[in-house]
Amino acid sequence: GTWSDTPLRQVGDDKLEWLGEDLGWPTPLTSAASLLDFDERAAGVERRFRRELEAAREELLAARARYTVARRTLATLAGYRRDCQAFLAWQEENNIGEGDWEETEAMEVPDNDADLDA
Repeated sequence: GTWSDTPLRQVGDDKLEWLGEDLGWPTPLTSAASLLDFDERAAGVERRFRRELEAAREELLAARARYTVARRTLATLAGYRRDCQAFLAWQEENNIGEGDWEETEAMEVPDNDADLDA
């Protein structure tokens, strides 16, 4: 459900409307039966309001969860972008082009650190 777009409002001099329900105005001359009817209608509107409020709370929780996932995804992507930029800067500083990587891959990889020191 979605939040109601018809909140409590006065309609004319003797009408009270809440969530689209006409509640009327109890007056000193209102009969006991009419007061009971008013109470029942008001209770029904309150139940409906509580249901709509609960639905709105659930929608808010779902939206917060989606926001959290989106924020984490963006943070991860920003990290990848930062890493890529740092790598490209390093590559440029060391004058390494795309073709250089192919030559490097073709070279034999040393088995241990001793070969690196030679």
